[in-house]
Amino acid sequence: MVGAGDGPSDGGNTSSASASASDVLSSSSLPRSFSYGTDDGLEAGRQSLLGSRMNSTNSLLGSRRGSVYGSRYGFGNAYFEVDDLGVYLSSVAVTVLMACMATIGIILFTLVVTLAVMLGKCQKAPLPNTCASFTLNAEMNNLQGYLLPQECESFVANYVGSGQYHTDFTVAVEAARSYLTTIEAGDDGRDLVVLDIDETALSNMPYYIANHYGVDAWNETLWDDWVNNASAPALDAMLSLYTDLRAQNWSFAFITGRPESQREKTEQNLAAAGYSDWVTLVLRSPDEHTLTAVEYKSKYRKMLESDGYRIRSSMGDQWSDLSGGNAGDRTFKLPNPMYYIY
Repeated sequence: MVGAGDGPSDGGNTSSASASASDVLSSSSLPRSFSYGTDDGLEAGRQSLLGSRMNSTNSLLGSRRGSVYGSRYGFGNAYFEVDDLGVYLSSVAVTVLMACMATIGIILFTLVVTLAVMLGKCQKAPLPNTCASFTLNAEMNNLQGYLLPQECESFVANYVGSGQYHTDFTVAVEAARSYLTTIEAGDDGRDLVVLDIDETALSNMPYYIANHYGVDAWNETLWDDWVNNASAPALDAMLSLYTDLRAQNWSFAFITGRPESQREKTEQNLAAAGYSDWVTLVLRSPDEHTLTAVEYKSKYRKMLESDGYRIRSSMGDQWSDLSGGNAGDRTFKLPNPMYYIY
């Protein structure tokens, strides 16, 4: 039961209740932006909140200039900041930095792997220029009595297989053609070209392909079997020159290092390859085996000139085919990357 003094109609108690409510509201822990008050109070709350937000957004990193440690100086932007207490990066800057470092690491790793592979290849095989230098010096007659190095087998195989050998051979033969066609052969048939046989008129390339292009030591038994087979093909450029000059009344003589015992098979092979009507075919007799190639071949060239032949040119794949005198006004060295006779 409510007493008369408790009701709102009691004037003295009404004033006391209003004051008590006001005290409660003024002491409330609600933020100022939500507190009940005058318009001026609300505006002041808004300004205070806006200022707080502006101060917190001066830097994405958060300014440390107001630190309790008392930073005295500093500079930076939205992504990094430097002051007397250290360097500070934003999450964006850290992400970019880590990505750059990862990219650089990948590039360096790739370079190291590539260099390692290249160095490994260099150690496994000789540089091609080493073999090219060897064959060049052999062609220049700077190397005598040397076997083709075993590591150069693939170099010679590529030189032959690519067609470069046949191109070089053809160019040399065509140079001889250019010279010889400036000479008008006499009607007496005494204008003479002296030819070697092996790697000059006939090609033994099938034999050398089967026997590692000359890197192995000379095997006379295998060679004799090949010669007695009489199947060496003609070198096309030389056969063409031979045929054309024979039609112009030129004469040809063959001087070969093959032994006299192989005469029949050699004549058979030359004829089968397309050669015919030569003046003479000279092979070594048993008592001539002690002569050097230069001594042996120059001896027979001198004999031909003594018989009245005019040697205009000599052609061969070895310098020993062209040295020693009586070789004509011009000689033509043909390429041979496989063996060297002196």
